[in-house]
Amino acid sequence: MKKTKKMIGLGLAFMAVASLSACSSLTSKTSSESKESQTETRASSSEKKGLFSSVKEKLASSDFNPQDVTDETIESIKTYEDYLTMYEKILQDYYDQAEKVLNEKGIEDRSSFEELKASTSKDIEEAKKEYGPLKKAPLQGKETYVEVLKEMRNDLKDYVDQIAAS
Repeated sequence: MKKTKKMIGLGLAFMAVASLSACSSLTSKTSSESKESQTETRASSSEKKGLFSSVKEKLASSDFNPQDVTDETIESIKTYEDYLTMYEKILQDYYDQAEKVLNEKGIEDRSSFEELKASTSKDIEEAKKEYGPLKKAPLQGKETYVEVLKEMRNDLKDYVDQIAAS
């Protein structure tokens, strides 16, 4: 369980660092965009409304709903919200596998397992609040996020396999 807590903690720490990185990236991007927009000529009001509507619609539609934890699914993440959703899916897959093994082994004392689930759930909710407006933003450094998710999935699966083998 300690290894699992450590792995989940590392994942959440990575999310915090990544969100700070994304914030600074968006801030510098926003300031450079505002400088550019000051030099541009004004667009008509209807053009602005049309552009705003299309951007708003694009950001509002998130159809990422992972059905599994395969490499292909993990690699399909695009936004910070997708990352959080995939992170939750990997944890849920781990919980399901661990629950199955615990049932097969006849282990009835699951207090530490339930504590882990509760604390992880709380941590994920806090991470979602931290991401706030970044949820719909494209991932900066997507490859790193993908690798973190794959490693976490593999480590959690190895841990379940070790429990099953003991």
